[in-house]
Amino acid sequence: MLELIRKNTLLTDQFAIETDTNVDHALSVISINPVEGNETDGFTENTGITLSLDYKELDEIIFILQEASNALKRSENRL
Repeated sequence: MLELIRKNTLLTDQFAIETDTNVDHALSVISINPVEGNETDGFTENTGITLSLDYKELDEIIFILQEASNALKRSENRL
């Protein structure tokens, strides 16, 4: 049985998002964890939330986040 795992990580100074996508099972495990620290002293990832999502759920989250981003861009253009 072939299981393809794809891993991606985004680290900011406030949070880390990690995705482990199992293509064979059509699920992605998403972890969102708060981060403390800085580049000089190093970062510490704290326990956050972990979700197992299919592509429909991911698409819904992406849509909501894109709408929030678009609203912020529109308000920035008004200033």
